[in-house]
Amino acid sequence: MDQLLAALADPERLRLYARIVLDDLPPREEAAPVARRHLGRLVAAGLVERRPDGSLHADPAVFRREHPAELPMAVPRRLTGFFARGRLTSIPVRTAVRHELLVHLTGTFFDEDRSYSEREVNDAFRTVHDDTAALRRYCVSDGLLVRSRDGSHYRRPAAVNA
Repeated sequence: MDQLLAALADPERLRLYARIVLDDLPPREEAAPVARRHLGRLVAAGLVERRPDGSLHADPAVFRREHPAELPMAVPRRLTGFFARGRLTSIPVRTAVRHELLVHLTGTFFDEDRSYSEREVNDAFRTVHDDTAALRRYCVSDGLLVRSRDGSHYRRPAAVNA
C-alpha cells in the first residue's frame, strides 16, 4: 500500500491518475513528456494499466487488495546492486554487466513472438528506469531488440539454433 500512496504523493501524478479514472485524458495529452514520465510511475505502482488497444485503465480494486502485487521483479543476484525498490538506479557502464542487465530486462518484458510499438517498449522500460531511450538504444545495439525500418515497432529476434 505504501508504494501506491507514494506514487500518488506527487500532485501532478495525482491529477493525471484522476483524469485516467474519469476517462478524461485525451491521447495528445497522454503523449506529453511530463505525462509519460508520471504515467510510467503509475504503471510501475500497479495503479494504471495499458490495454492492448492502447487505452489506459485504472482499476480501483488495487486499493482493496490486502497485498497488492509487488512489482519489483526477480533480479539476478549479480545485478541487485543496480536496483533499489524495484527501480534501476543506474545503467551499468561495463559492457558485459550492461548486456546482462539488458538480457534480463528484454526477457522479462518482451515475448519473442510479438511486435511492440515504441510506446509499449517505453512504457515497459519506464517501470524500472526513466531513461527509456538509452535502454532502447542499448537493446538495439546489443541485438536484443530489432527495430523496424520505419522505427515504429520493435521485437525480440527469433532464437537462433547453433
